[in-house]
Amino acid sequence: MEKKLQGAVGATAMESVDRALQAIDAWNPKINAMLCVTEDMARQQATRLDELASQGSSAGLLHGMTINLKDCIDLAGVPTTAATSFLRDNVASEDAFITSRLKQHGAIIMGKSNLHEWVFGPTTQSKHFGPCKNPWNTTRVPGGSSGGSGASVATDMCVVSIGSDTGGSIRIPAAFCGVAGLRPTVGRISNRGGVPVSAPYDTFGPLARHVSDIARVFSVIAGHDPLDPISVDTPVPNVMATLNDSVRGMRIGIMRRWFFDDIHPAVSTALDNAIQVFRDLGVEFVELDLGDVEKSQSLLAFSVMVADAYEVHRERIAAQPEGYGEDVLMRLKLGASVTGADYAAALRWKEGLHHRLRGVFQDVDAIISPTCPFPAPGVDYPDFLEIIRQIARYTYIWAFAQVPSLAVPCGFSDDGLPVSMQLASRWFDEPAILRLGHAFQTVTDFHLRRPA
Repeated sequence: MEKKLQGAVGATAMESVDRALQAIDAWNPKINAMLCVTEDMARQQATRLDELASQGSSAGLLHGMTINLKDCIDLAGVPTTAATSFLRDNVASEDAFITSRLKQHGAIIMGKSNLHEWVFGPTTQSKHFGPCKNPWNTTRVPGGSSGGSGASVATDMCVVSIGSDTGGSIRIPAAFCGVAGLRPTVGRISNRGGVPVSAPYDTFGPLARHVSDIARVFSVIAGHDPLDPISVDTPVPNVMATLNDSVRGMRIGIMRRWFFDDIHPAVSTALDNAIQVFRDLGVEFVELDLGDVEKSQSLLAFSVMVADAYEVHRERIAAQPEGYGEDVLMRLKLGASVTGADYAAALRWKEGLHHRLRGVFQDVDAIISPTCPFPAPGVDYPDFLEIIRQIARYTYIWAFAQVPSLAVPCGFSDDGLPVSMQLASRWFDEPAILRLGHAFQTVTDFHLRRPA
């Protein structure tokens, strides 16, 4: 079931907080999207913002916007648990880099959203803090690892949630929960103050109903952090200045092989319709062959990433393996068997991928694909490794490439589950995909629908 969202215009900051809290009270007992609600902190922020507004002032681009943080991102005075019992009492002493940026520009932090244990799984079926459920159908997974982020945005517990993405953890829950989600270029947004998985591929990014809200938040949190070794010192363009520009004349690449093989009929239909929407907007499509990109998942997910994650957890696994959920422990242990030769071979393949894409992105502004090959699956999956392979089939390629990619809702299945397209662009060209995604949303209403 679904209904259209009717947003309030001109609300005060306190009214925005009240609406978010009402949604949390109504939805969270059913879907467990929020692990922590910082009501007192939010009301204090709202009071200060409304006082500013009464004086004719604004705190910035995000003035009064309700935002939550995936619970792997530090918020001073609040535990950062990463949904693991190991970190249950891990109270942050200071804000993460992006948390500080959000506050400085007027955002109101509503709390911490649920996630897959240790930021390491695509389903958010967490052992220690309880699973998050998909609000469109609570027998389905919300995606992961930022499942709480996707579910909380879909149910209006916040306007924007900040998630994290190593192999697909922003885009997958965005797809399954019917919202948009941006994985930025690696290094564009600082990871300082977050729980790591695989540092060269980890990145934070926003999920929201509207691509325009993603662009606003991106404008605030993007930028160089000299204290983060992965952060890249490159200028951040003004995405808001070009967001409403016409997309006529832009070029989108499409590779039918693999990306469109063996996908759910609803996904196939929705992508075909989305392509026609873009054509009607004046976008040109270019047929591509990206080579053996189907290797990206096995090389990143089951070689590089598991090796990096195992190194993060090696001592803790040796000392207290019983503290991990079975699915997470099994996957982490895969990293112990990755050899130096395996790791090197994966990096050599990645270098070839980057070389190919540099040539492709000279000819197109973006590449389109499904975000996931099917709508949200049920919670009773028999094989965790197999569900990873299936769910994240199309997200690892852009993670390994380290390019920006944006999930945008583009349709629904016959049984009312959202489906999503993915747009990827060249390194540090977030404006291109944000502009395309926003243009799509100006003439469609999939993002305005919400679970009833």
